[in-house]
Amino acid sequence: MHQTFDEIRVYEGIAERTGNTVGRDSLRRSKSLCQSMSELARKVRREGDGVFYLASDAWPADTESVNLLTKWTPMS
Repeated sequence: MHQTFDEIRVYEGIAERTGNTVGRDSLRRSKSLCQSMSELARKVRREGDGVFYLASDAWPADTESVNLLTKWTPMS
């Protein structure tokens, strides 16, 4: 199975998709690779703004941007 990743640009804690999609083979050993939104949020808090690659199915549906620095509320 060939997994794809969306390119995510984070600026001042706001994440937005750039529209570029890449395969896992292109990102081998990349430290900016994220499998989930929570992993992306952790990396942004630790490393700051930049370009990251998020698994294509991990981005929330019908959402253009996500603020990764606000405190998240659990849904339990």
